[in-house]
Formats: sequence, C-alpha cells, structure tokens
Amino acid sequence: MSQQDELSKFKKIISKLPEEKRKFLYKRLQSLPPDERENYIAEFNKKYFVEEKKVKEPKNGVQSIFLGLLIALFVAGICYFIYAFNKQTIDNKFNEMFGMPPPETFDTTPDGSIIMGDDPMHFPTDTPTPIPATPTPSPTPVPLADDHPDLTGLVIVIDPGHQQEADTELEESIPGTTAEKERATSGAVGINSGVKEYELTLEYAIVLKEYLEGCGAEVILTRTENDVDISNIERAQIAIDNDADYFIRIHADSAPDSEISGVKVYVPSTGSYSSSIASTGEDLADAVAEAIGLPSLGSVQSNMYTGLNHADSVKSYQLVVGYLSNSDDDSVLNLDDTPYKVAVAVSEFLGE
Repeated sequence: MSQQDELSKFKKIISKLPEEKRKFLYKRLQSLPPDERENYIAEFNKKYFVEEKKVKEPKNGVQSIFLGLLIALFVAGICYFIYAFNKQTIDNKFNEMFGMPPPETFDTTPDGSIIMGDDPMHFPTDTPTPIPATPTPSPTPVPLADDHPDLTGLVIVIDPGHQQEADTELEESIPGTTAEKERATSGAVGINSGVKEYELTLEYAIVLKEYLEGCGAEVILTRTENDVDISNIERAQIAIDNDADYFIRIHADSAPDSEISGVKVYVPSTGSYSSSIASTGEDLADAVAEAIGLPSLGSVQSNMYTGLNHADSVKSYQLVVGYLSNSDDDSVLNLDDTPYKVAVAVSEFLGE
C-alpha cells in the first residue's frame, strides 16, 4: 500500500477523535524521525483501521428516508446513553491506547494538518529491575488434565498486564529510537461487569502459573499484587534476567468498536524470532479461542508495545484473551472456569 494511502487511512481514523487527542497524535508524529514516522502510521492503521461498510441506497423514496432517519436517531441515542454513563472510562481508554498523558497535561500544538518538525523528547532514566515477590498460592490447587504436557526444564515468565495506578512518566518504547510511552497504565474496564483489567489479568496469571508448575515448568510472575509500580521495560527485563524460554503477557483489551470480539496475540516485529513468531502466535490465539469459545483473531507483529520490543530476544507473546469492551467477551472472561481453560490451552501450546 502506498504511503499516501496509509496517510489517508490515518487521517480518517483520527478525524473521529476529540481535538485534543488529534493534537497529541500529531505531536507524537512530529517527534519521530521521517523514516520511523511512516512505520508508526502503518502500525497504527493496522490496529485501528476498519473498512467502512457500503450502505445500499434506499428504494422506497420518502418512506425509506424517514425510516432511515428514525433508525439513525435511535442509534445515536443509544451511543449517547452509553457514552454518558461511561465517559470517564472511554476517555481513559483512549488515553491508554494512544499513549497519552492525562488531559490536563496537553499542550497546544500547531495546525493538525502538519506532521513535520522537531520536538524535544524526554529520555527514561535507569531504574533497577524489581525482584518479584513469591505469590500467595490459591486456596484450592489447580487440577491437572490427565493428558497434560511435560514442561520440565522450561522457564516461563508471565506478565499480568497493567497495574492499579498508572505511571504516566515516559520510557523508551522502541529500543534505539526517540519513541516513548507511559511506563504503565491501569488498563480497560468491563463494559457490563465493571471488572478492572489489572485485576483480571493477575487472576488469570496466578491460575496459569500454578497449572504450568504442575506440568513441571519453572514459572515467574512479574507482579503478584495490583498495587505495584513496575514499568513495561522492567517487566521485559525480568524475562531476560531469568533466561526465560517464553515471555507471556496477559491482557484483556478494549477497542473503539464494541463489536470487536475474540482472542488475539501480538508478537514482536524485531528480534531473534521475528521470522517465525507470527506463525506460532497464531497457533496460540487459535488454541485459546477454541478453549474458551471465542473467535480467533490470529496474531499481529507490532512494534507498538514496549514490553514486547524490549524482550524480543525471548519468545514473547502478548495474549489478549478477549475484549472487555464487548458484552459477550466480558461475560466469558468473567466465568469461573475461563482462567483454567486458558491455562490448559497455553500449556498445550507450550508442549507442542
């Protein structure tokens, strides 16, 4: 696809965003060197661009037009009602998706149509890698399936995505570049359940840890509590420092389109396994999706995630077990047996 087509898609996506978010994205692009700017736009489009559906022309004149207006007003009313009761959550999610600081820290920027120029950037300071504490075991041991794989000898680091309080200080997102993102965010919120993503991911990670240990693997969690402050670079470093065979990041995303549903796996676009990891990432997505009864959205190679970029010397997978912005996914992810089903599916993937 030509650079002009990518730019047109990018403009179409951000035209639907509030003005301050558009300004922030343009400012972010200004900060990137020209050769990185085109790649950033392409990655952004890959994740958020949705082809518009063609609507058939009405056939019954005035009556069809009137009916269409009524439907449009009804849909608009529903959208307004949803936004009015979830305004804070939606705004916070947009901030998270685009790596933006809180609204009160926005600066005024030049005309949004200009995406050129230099802007001084902040550089992260060296922060010691925290040593995760030993997690408190669940009261009831996680049972093993009769045909569970033997994972003896594998070292697996599991990262429960996000944390209770966001850390808006910036850190290097892509090694060797000026791209930066917030150190850590608090994640999504269930559209119906109200569950916090950082709570859900820790619950899933604890069950997964116990199951994989039952299969013989050595398993390390990057965090065992919700009230922590561990950046994405620090989480990646835990995998590297422990010579992990696998680094699995657990997430439950939110999307601008509430119809988006399913299991997706993000993998690094650089590093030791970049030529093969997209294929194995798709295998992981398929296995988990089949186990919990959601669609598989396959795998995507991306440089938009700090934790993957800084652990690309390890087999790293960001496993999105579903979308909390979708009612069906929200329900499935909050079922008591879903974490166990995910654990069994992941163990079978690792045992292949």
